[in-house]
Amino acid sequence: MVRYFTRRHSFRLGAAALALTPLLNGCSVRQAAVNMIGDALAGGGGVYASDDDPELVREALPFGLKTFEGLLEVSPAHQGLLLAASRGFTAYAFILQDAADRLDASNFPEAQKLRLRARGLYLRGHDYALKGLEARHPGFTDEVTKDQTATLAKTNAEDAPLLYWAGASWAGAVSVAKNDPELLINLPFAGALVARVLEIDEGYDLGAAHEFFVSYEASRPAGNLVKAREHYRRAVEISGGQRASTYLSLAESVTIREQKLAEFRSLIAAAMAVDLRKNPQLRLLNTIARRRAFWLESRIPELFVEAEASKEDH
Repeated sequence: MVRYFTRRHSFRLGAAALALTPLLNGCSVRQAAVNMIGDALAGGGGVYASDDDPELVREALPFGLKTFEGLLEVSPAHQGLLLAASRGFTAYAFILQDAADRLDASNFPEAQKLRLRARGLYLRGHDYALKGLEARHPGFTDEVTKDQTATLAKTNAEDAPLLYWAGASWAGAVSVAKNDPELLINLPFAGALVARVLEIDEGYDLGAAHEFFVSYEASRPAGNLVKAREHYRRAVEISGGQRASTYLSLAESVTIREQKLAEFRSLIAAAMAVDLRKNPQLRLLNTIARRRAFWLESRIPELFVEAEASKEDH
């Protein structure tokens, strides 16, 4: 039933949660009530995912995220809330990062401020995902630092969402703070988390893990562009071409680097052609990706030597 919540219902439930939290005393009744509210809120992420107005979501997300954090103070091991908080903070960080990229040319100082905020939000998302894994596998955080392979081998398909968001959020933080040595040195751990998703639930979120590795392979020092393209093809196959962001991952991470202008134009066109109505749960992601595709198309003369040379010839 939670899947069919309207924005109004979600807002009312969130407001009720904030109102109830200080009134419920520290006892089992309080935690039971918070868990009940938490179950409903954690299952209501589709309200945001199916929206086609990124600015509205950007304005609404902080309220929802603070609601999650307030409830987690009462029930810190609630796995649904921990996953929702990780996913929410990571999504909010990405929206800010996308805005920063488009601000670079007109207001670089403001763009840098947004990236700094995005870095902190990404890391918050990462922390919540790790807490979720710790709740499911007590001792996970300590054990994974001692024996990463053995610890990850204990995870199963039900852990895929937390593993994915733990890895994606850390990689997101690296993408907005490329010169931070602490973030960079731990990037392989992010890759290992998402690699485990490929092993236990390759189709999670319509190929999101394969899409992750398109950018990951192209951006890391020892990355492999051939592997990046293999992940791209598999991501498109799993999603049926429904994730516009997959086309942009290859366009931005690989095609610009290889200076393949014709392929870049084809990928941009493919992203723009994705039908927003086909998969409501991808509507927000696809709306942001399509908007970014238009912006990238406008920057072709800056991104490709061939385009700039052609412009000068005319």
